[in-house]
Amino acid sequence: MWILSFVRKGLDTVVRSLRDLTRGEPAPSDAARVRSADPLSTTTRCFMNHLQILTSLCNLPTAPYREQHVIAWLLEFARSLGEAVRVRRDGVRNVYLEYRRGRASARGGRPLVIEAHMDHPGFVLMGRSRAGELRAEFRGGVRPSCFAGARVGFWEEREGGGRWVRTRVLGVKQVRGKRTLRVTLAGVREKLPAGAIGMWDLPDARVTKGIFAARVCDDIGGVAAIACLLKELVEQQVEGHVIGLCTRAEEVGFAGVLAVCENGWIPRGSSVIGLETSKASAGSPQGAGPIIRVGDRTGIFSPGLSYFLSQTAGHIADEDSSFKYQRKLMDGGTCNSTAFLAYGYDSAGLCLALGNYHNMTVKGEVGWGDGTKAGKAIASETIHAGDFAGMVRLLVETVRRFGKYEPGLEVLRKRLSKMHREEQQELFRANPV
Repeated sequence: MWILSFVRKGLDTVVRSLRDLTRGEPAPSDAARVRSADPLSTTTRCFMNHLQILTSLCNLPTAPYREQHVIAWLLEFARSLGEAVRVRRDGVRNVYLEYRRGRASARGGRPLVIEAHMDHPGFVLMGRSRAGELRAEFRGGVRPSCFAGARVGFWEEREGGGRWVRTRVLGVKQVRGKRTLRVTLAGVREKLPAGAIGMWDLPDARVTKGIFAARVCDDIGGVAAIACLLKELVEQQVEGHVIGLCTRAEEVGFAGVLAVCENGWIPRGSSVIGLETSKASAGSPQGAGPIIRVGDRTGIFSPGLSYFLSQTAGHIADEDSSFKYQRKLMDGGTCNSTAFLAYGYDSAGLCLALGNYHNMTVKGEVGWGDGTKAGKAIASETIHAGDFAGMVRLLVETVRRFGKYEPGLEVLRKRLSKMHREEQQELFRANPV
């Protein structure tokens, strides 16, 4: 299947990048050495596998309502995991990857849902003008001022694969009352069909000095983390009940998640952790670990579930002093976790610090100078490869410990009550004033 070509390409990138990321461990020179019995540590092998998954997914074309290539990759990946992961689709074709093992899988229908969206701001071809210029719709949040003269590639489907057909932006217009822009682009020789996916003309994913740069990280990085999580759960035979929910069309109003919530396609008692890449800043830097996102621009997430994630991350850090994590309010935008919260779900968030948010690069902001540019204000998105590895590790440990989770702040109340009864009451009696 043509999807495999992306996987092989991703593996080559992983091999080339490994020297940067393994703190001095020798990198294999080609994919054959990766497969051979080389002396690389188990941790390094695991990291290579995760980076391969991230690279393969982030090289795929995608746009709101045009996520078919990511979906095809996920379905093929799920088949590779065998019967351990069950796949289903809902009425709007969101993807559910369900893992159940052991006693924890029979806990009263309350699974842990890990959600990420499969789209990214992009172009959808609508047709041609009489003069041969391309007419496209841009779906997602990118400032119109960033479009001037920028390079774009449209994905041309071919038997056994495909290729990018390159063009450039000639003009852009806002459409009143719609979440889209109308874009005119230079004509091309190829006969691209209506519906072809366009993305900024940027190179395939690569890693340089720990920074992973790709034409899309938001939120394919989250989708990749779900895939890596499931792979680890299967290989480590972790007990638990997890649904990896990969949703559609978040960039144009949370469409996939709203369909889930409106139709009750996940159990009402579920706890949901939304995965995102969120705009980095000086207070939420890249390379400082995955971020427990306590809220977004709209509001604060479930305090009990956020507290549980913080306790889990702290547990890992106690066992391994090299593990880093952050706990931040990431208010650069509103995400799917808020939508789940609005519908009554126990909802929290994890994210990665993102450079060049939505491919918009601004001098002085995180991402400026990292990766290739497709125009004066358009560049590859970036995340830190170590932060991604930390997110996967935190997710695995969250599943291991989820059987102890109690929604709300009851666990915290019990800790505070015990401290008061066993320590403070005696101190009050001994120190009257």
